[in-house]
This record gives sequence, C-alpha cells and structure tokens, in this order.
Amino acid sequence: MFTTQDEWDRGFADGRRYRQLTDVERSLLATHLPPAAGRRALDVGCGTGELAAHLASTGYTVDAIDWSETALAEAGTRHGDAARWLRLDVEGNHDGAPLHADGYDLITLRFVAPFLSSRDRTLDALGHRLRPGGALVLITPLAADTPAERRGIALDEDELAGLQDRWAAAERHDADGLAFLVLRGPHQDETASHVGARRTPSRTQSVEPASRRQHHFHLLGRYYGQVESGRKTIEVRVATPEKTEVEVGDAIVFHDRESDRELDIVVKRVTPYTSFEDLLNAEDPSRIDPDAPREDLLVNLRSFYPPDKEALGPLALEFDHRPALPGRSLPMTPSQYAQTVPHHTAYGCLYIRDEHDRPVQLRSVYGTRLWQFPGGNLDVQGEDPLQTARREAVEETGLELGLGTPRLLLTHFLHAGPGMPLNKVGFIFDGGRLTAQHLRRIRLDPAEHDMWAVHDLVGWQELMAPLAFARLDAIERARRGEGPGYLITHT
Repeated sequence: MFTTQDEWDRGFADGRRYRQLTDVERSLLATHLPPAAGRRALDVGCGTGELAAHLASTGYTVDAIDWSETALAEAGTRHGDAARWLRLDVEGNHDGAPLHADGYDLITLRFVAPFLSSRDRTLDALGHRLRPGGALVLITPLAADTPAERRGIALDEDELAGLQDRWAAAERHDADGLAFLVLRGPHQDETASHVGARRTPSRTQSVEPASRRQHHFHLLGRYYGQVESGRKTIEVRVATPEKTEVEVGDAIVFHDRESDRELDIVVKRVTPYTSFEDLLNAEDPSRIDPDAPREDLLVNLRSFYPPDKEALGPLALEFDHRPALPGRSLPMTPSQYAQTVPHHTAYGCLYIRDEHDRPVQLRSVYGTRLWQFPGGNLDVQGEDPLQTARREAVEETGLELGLGTPRLLLTHFLHAGPGMPLNKVGFIFDGGRLTAQHLRRIRLDPAEHDMWAVHDLVGWQELMAPLAFARLDAIERARRGEGPGYLITHT
C-alpha cells in the first residue's frame, strides 16, 4: 500500500493501475446526479484522469487533483485540457488555493478513501467545499471481496457505516462489486462555514425512521402515478410556512387526489430557489415531470402557483423510493410461517463438455444408476448452489470446475413424487469445456460414481431416461441461446 509521493510516482511509472471506469459506474453517475451543464466537479486522487475526463464529457467543469506528478503527466497527455490537472495533497497542510473558492457541485473519490490517513477529517473538509445540493461520490473496493494481502485498498462494512453516518443522506449502490456511495449534507459543527454557498443551504437533519417527522402532500393522479412508478424523484413546492418545516430525513406521505392510495418517501435534499426559471435551470426537469417538456412544466408550475406564491421562493424536494415509515407487523413469526409452507430441497451442479461441446456426465452407483453432472444437494450449512456445485465437483472428479462467475444455464423445478416427498429446485451452471488432458485427470469417487462418459445428444438420448434427457436437452438449448432457462419436471 503506497503512503508517500515517491511510492505513488514509482507505482504509476511501473504501470500500476486500478481497474478502468465501468459502464455501470457511468450509469450510476448519470442516474443519481443532477445534469452537469454549468456545474463544477472536483476529482480527488484522479490518477491518470479517466474519471475526470468522463465527468468533463458530460458537461462538468473539472478540477482533478493528485499527489503523483507521474500520474498527472499521463493524464494531461491522454486527456488534454479536459480538466485542470493540479498536483495537490488533499491531506496536506495547505489552504487549497488552487481550488475554487465558491465550491463544487460534485466531488468524487474513486479508489482513494482507503488510502486517507485522516479519513473523517479529510472527507469533512471536502464536504464543506460542496455547494448547496451538491454530492460527494465515493467508489471503493470492499474488504470482504479483497485478498488479505491487499486489504489496505478496501473498506469494510463498519468503516462504510461510520462514514455514511457523518452525512445527512447516503445512498449505496453496487458497481460491479465496488461500493458506490452518494453522500449529501455533511454534518458540520455549528461554527463551520460553508464554502461557496450561492443559495440558502439545504437543511441537513438526520432522523431515524422510527422518529421521522411526517408531512402530507396531495398529488394529482398522473403525478402520483409518476412517483409510484419510480420516474418522479423531485417534488416542487413553494416556501409557505408549512413547507419550510420540511427537513432532510423527514417523511413525506403522498396522497392520490383521485383515490385513497398513499405512499411514503424519505426527503434527501431541500434546495430553495428564487424563481421557477432558476429552479428549472439547475434541476433535471424530467425528474420533476417525466411526461412534460421543460416549457410545459414551467407553465404548469405557474398555473399552480401565481406570482405572489412564486415570490415566496420555490423549493426542490428530492427523494428516492426507500420507505420512510415502518411496515406493518407480519401476522406470524418467521419460524411460525416456515411451518405453514411446503418444504423444498435444492441442488447445484456444473454442465461440462469436451472440446467438441459434447456433454460429459458421471454414472451414479445408486438406485437406477442415473447419469449426472458434477454437483449435488445443498446439505452444508451456509453454502449457496454454486458453492455446492464447485465443492461437489472436486469431490466427484478431482477437478476444480466452475471458477470465476459461470453463467446460470437452467433453473430446474421438480415436483414431489413417489421417489422424493419434497419439491426440489436445481441450478445448473456452465462449467465450461474440458480438454482431453483435463478429461484424463478425472478421478471418480467410487462411493458415488463408477463411470464417466462423453457423447453427443443422440448418444445420450439412447442411454438416458426421457425425463433425465429432457433436462440435458433444455440445458444445451439454453447454452446455445435457443430456449428458456427454466424447466419444470413432474416425477
């Protein structure tokens, strides 16, 4: 783990890189952040500049800082003037003079937070540089998915929870195995000043669900439907005494004026504006009314709120679709419920072929001597179907199969019958191809199987019972993309 500037410079010079920005990350940035036009971003620990260049391509004016001269030189060569490339130690004792005094709408840290020696202090300081309504996005590997020898590049769940607790609103998403955090409303000391507040800052009170204050808003049916479908995520009101009481973390209960339906959401941001034009220039209109162009939206807002109301000041209330209020109690405990439903068994196995894509199967020594794939029933506590399939494959063939993230080819549901009084659910994964050398290394467990064989589908159809072959045929068709990956078997 690098700790000095020289170490970072040598690392970049030697070709050390983190993984490239993914489409999932780009999509999350586009979905959970406001439009970039006219907004300013700060990319902390920019490295060779990939994220900074992407932000610039979406419309942000970007400052990109890093400690390594080597990384910044490569960023400038690759991405030109996409950003201001600034050599700066974000944790150093400096006044931040190269940074903009009026703050940023977005601050990003990708593969950076684990390396901060004073993480809370540094993130708090960056939070003070956010403009009203701004967000800090933190992207980091997870310790649970990182080898022990590289633990220093990742954060564990306790570290993530502690970090999120320091912000009034926190969203967490999965970005191909990375934690993608969108943080808004840093908790600040009462004496802390906010850098670059161009409008009145949003209130940032953090409230636990059990004690959330509730506000009740009535919506026309079409707007209610937009909230219900997840397309509307900003509500616009004006700053009447009642609406100015709404705080970040409060619950809003939306009521459909045309029915008795209602739903509750959590307020993530409250941003005041001087006019509806000002609001629509800063916010994404499609999040306010996804079915109306901006011009119609302005007309509609002014039809609801005449000039004297608009003069009070419009409010943009941002929310997501997490429930704000506790749900109803279940009619019975989980243990009681488990006794009322049919019990099932489950299995996981791997579909393997030879170099010519001919299926490979093992012959069981039990019962009717069925031909089987490597795998078995989930009978070890805590295992999932893929883990079971991998473990059983080693026990049954001596080979490690299904490494990486194999594709799920078939979900198989077997109804209970005379041979088995329980329903069964199976998951068949693509175990890949085996070379002739791999096949020669198969070592069967004689307690379970006495033979392995390779045949084409015609050959297997002659050897297998119809129901068993129907599963093999369904798997092969799913592998080729010719059929659904779901099969029901009545025994």
